[in-house]
This record gives sequence, C-alpha cells and structure tokens, in this order.
Amino acid sequence: MRSHSRQLVANSLSLFRCRGRVRARRSGEERIEHFDDVGVVMERDIFGVALLEWVRGSRDYETFERDDGYFCEGDGRSAYLAPIREWYDAERKSLKLVRGRVLDVGCGAGRVSLELQRRGFDVVGIDSSARVVKAARDSGVLQVWHSAIEDIGEELRDFETIVLYGNNFGMLGTPTATRRWFREWASLAHPESRILAVSTSPYFGGAPCVTRGYYHFNKSRGRLPGLLSYRYHYQGLVGPWSKWLFVSRREMRDMLVGTGWHIESVVAPHPSEPYVAVLKLDTPERTSRRSIKKIS
Repeated sequence: MRSHSRQLVANSLSLFRCRGRVRARRSGEERIEHFDDVGVVMERDIFGVALLEWVRGSRDYETFERDDGYFCEGDGRSAYLAPIREWYDAERKSLKLVRGRVLDVGCGAGRVSLELQRRGFDVVGIDSSARVVKAARDSGVLQVWHSAIEDIGEELRDFETIVLYGNNFGMLGTPTATRRWFREWASLAHPESRILAVSTSPYFGGAPCVTRGYYHFNKSRGRLPGLLSYRYHYQGLVGPWSKWLFVSRREMRDMLVGTGWHIESVVAPHPSEPYVAVLKLDTPERTSRRSIKKIS
C-alpha cells in the first residue's frame, strides 16, 4: 500500500451515483454493481479491478477514504508494477536475504515474484483475489495460488523464505488478527524459514495516509497510531471498509512476543520509508530465557 497524503475531497464528488444497481462490463467481465444508501457504487474487490486494469495499461489513480473523512491519492500502477530500481531501498537491499523456495504473500501484480523469478528462484505468489491472481499471471508470474493467507496449511513447510513486501505485515488489519496469523504459521513453517516482513513506522510521516492529525485521531480512540481504517475508490467504484496496520519496529517486536517468531535483524536505511524485518522462529532456548525473565 502506497499513497500521497493529499486531501482530495473535491475529487470524491464524482464518485456519487444514483441509488440502485446496474449491470456493468469492465475488463471483459460482467458483474452487478451495488449502490449503498448514499448512492455510491460498491465493488468488494475494487483493488483487483484496479490492479487488473493497471496491468492492461490504465494510468488512472486510486483514492483512499479514511474513517475521519480525509481522502488521499494513491500511487496508481507505479506502486505495483515498479521495476526494482524504483523500489524502496530496504526492499531492494533485502532481496539478498532470500533463500530457497519463496512464498510471495499478497503478491499483487507480481513485482517481487517477477524479480525473484529473474534471479532464478522457485517462487509462488499467493492472493485471495481472483482478479489479482489473473493480474499476476498476465504479468508473467509462473506460479500463483488463489487462496486466502489464513487458509495456508501444511504446504507452508515447503518454503524457506516468506515475503511480506508492500507493507504486508499489516494486511490483516489488527494486532489480534496479526498475532493469531503468526502463531498459526509458527506451527506450520519450515524450521529454518525466514519471513521478510515489511512495514512503515507511523511516527515519521512515511506511512500511507497516516498524517499527524490521524495519529492523534487514533490515539484519542485508544487505537494504535498506525491503524488505518479506509475504503478504496477507483473509477467511480467504492470498496468496503477495511483496516491496514502500520507499526514501528518496537511495536512489531512487541506484537510478535508469544507468537513463536522474533525479529532477528532489520534493514532500515531511512526512518520515514518502509523497513524490512527479518523474522525467525523462536528456539527452545530463546523461549526458555523469556520464561526465566518473566519469573524473575
């Protein structure tokens, strides 16, 4: 997830339509578009719609609407189809840490999978959206699974590196869901596996759509400063409300306690840009030391 934190309330006016529903054809598919109570065209997989059109050449931009009424414009196709020379430094430098077979979680249009393929890795992209899976395949990703990350089972043991680029550490939206996800993966993962987990600290102005005002808005409601509640607008369509979590390195470290994972190292050249945390499974010795520390 990437965006410009720029208010776009005026742009949102073009998104309002009459109430009801309409049959529409987009990207070669026919579907029913539903309208909500204020006449906004609703589309559950709006990101999939946008990504598939970006792969096919569209230059339109997406817009994020926050739950406090603020709008910010995204980076459009450049964020999801960027060649490696345009990636953030931490993501680019961390590719040297990839080992063995790779699972690219939330693969999008396949920018990471394609680069790893080019380097000779056996990489599998995975996404819960059928449209996103098609976009990745159309981009040239050789292996893409259509599955929710929560449904990954014993096959996780086949991968030595799991990639969570594009701020995908926070894709499940809440600390509770994220902890549950990592606990389940700890019981399934290869003993020597590593996760390259990307997030952006909400404290330095770099997290998408997380402005200083929103930081205080979240704190006043007892939420983590980097918990973004948003919905996606694209070409007159509006998606459902969703959550995305941006955390500092300390917050990530605290969230992982008790999940079976820990941060082994961090690649973070610039504080306002995304960082890559290298996660490894806890060893029995490490778990034992934690227990002794708590008792004492």
